[in-house]
Amino acid sequence: VALGTDNIYETVDSLHAHNIPLQSTNSTYFDMVDERLPGHGEPLEELRKRNILIDGAPTEGQGLLLQIFTQNQIGPIFFEIIQRKGNEGFGEGNFKALFESIELDQIRRGVLQDPNG
Repeated sequence: VALGTDNIYETVDSLHAHNIPLQSTNSTYFDMVDERLPGHGEPLEELRKRNILIDGAPTEGQGLLLQIFTQNQIGPIFFEIIQRKGNEGFGEGNFKALFESIELDQIRRGVLQDPNG
């Protein structure tokens, strides 16, 4: 279930204040944001602090999408909190970026070998 907001930062803070558990994101995801979305203009440390995901194509005029997911609330049901800043996508780039961030973290910890040497 997706819920829209005009200020995801305040919404996440409010959810935390009400003890709503949110999904966490691997820190390496945020290490890659500036490279993946140059010119995004969002405060990276605020995204990182709150585990807010970012997607879009701002340099191509397609805007941004900010999102975060709750942990399961009712059985397998969770909520997506989303703020659209000119982007009508579904955060497709976040799925790939999350996978890549997990892989990079495993390489850094020595669990996987770097395929590029």
